[in-house]
Amino acid sequence: MAVGDGAPAAELGVTGDRDEFRRPDGRLLAAAGAALLLALLLAVLREAATAPSEGLDQIWIEPLSRVDRCVSCHRADAPAFLEAHGDLLDAHPPEEFGCTLCHGGQGPATRQADAHGDVPFWEEPLLDTRRARIHGVSRAQLMEMRCNACHRAQAEVRGMPTLNAAKQQVERKRCLRCHSIGGEGAFDAPDLTYEGDKHPTHYAFPDGWRGPRTALAWHVRHFTDPAAVVPGSAMPTWILPEGQAEALALLVLSWRRLDLPPRYWPR
Repeated sequence: MAVGDGAPAAELGVTGDRDEFRRPDGRLLAAAGAALLLALLLAVLREAATAPSEGLDQIWIEPLSRVDRCVSCHRADAPAFLEAHGDLLDAHPPEEFGCTLCHGGQGPATRQADAHGDVPFWEEPLLDTRRARIHGVSRAQLMEMRCNACHRAQAEVRGMPTLNAAKQQVERKRCLRCHSIGGEGAFDAPDLTYEGDKHPTHYAFPDGWRGPRTALAWHVRHFTDPAAVVPGSAMPTWILPEGQAEALALLVLSWRRLDLPPRYWPR
């Protein structure tokens, strides 16, 4: 409210007596100014550390209504990335697939934490080495899980040794005698067709659970000791080779719904 709007002068701290005004302490003004400048400088440095330095680059994938700005920060890494992917890019050209469709992360973001998906309510974070370490698997195995979302119908896929072995175990253990997967099998046990869509909060973790409360950890334990996770479970207790429970858990979690145009599915 301005003084001219009819507010009482005393209400605004002004009485009209010029003798009542006091000149502020110059040292206080200087200290306040220095603190403001420091805050502004820190904000600028923080922005510079997380934002692209030469403007935004992005990949716009029109058929998927998807944008990836990963290249804005990873310009210098591009040659190494291309070399690491090898001939995978022949079937997955970046201009058609982008980055996050396979690797996870939040494509439109321009700050590292946001782009890597380390934010609340973003359920497809970057599948990097740090995240793999949290889950007790390798980064390559996390990527196999991601790849199999599209390649689930193929019995064997080059470059996916962990999940190829898990698929063979599904055949050997005759999982379809009890479970339904993709419209095949029986219905004496839960349908696993889209098990990978379930959020960790949908799993019942028993009292005394140790370790991360993740869907992967739940399935690993369930494959090795079903009754310990689901009391009264009719699922047999298997003696699995080392690493096989993790492989089966990754396979089950790769079974997700994907809404992709036909051209994106493996031929």
